[in-house]
Amino acid sequence: MPDGHRSLDLFEIVLILAIALIVVGPERLPEVMRTVGKVLRELRLASNTVLHELTEVLDEPAPPAKASPPTPKSEPPAVQPPAAVPTEKT
Repeated sequence: MPDGHRSLDLFEIVLILAIALIVVGPERLPEVMRTVGKVLRELRLASNTVLHELTEVLDEPAPPAKASPPTPKSEPPAVQPPAAVPTEKT
């Protein structure tokens, strides 16, 4: 499959139903299958809702970036000439 999803073959579906029939029994099987169907429907609806919301958020244009106030350019510190060392004359 090109999209990465794998579907069930007819044999796999029959095998799952046969195991379910053995485990659950013929009286409760329709009720269990309805419940499974409802759960799968709810999961699909929830995943579609999340996918739609994510797509909506990702497709929104980004808000304009806040312009930061310009920082004043500071002058480099002035270089002081070395202080003259007093010398003593005798």
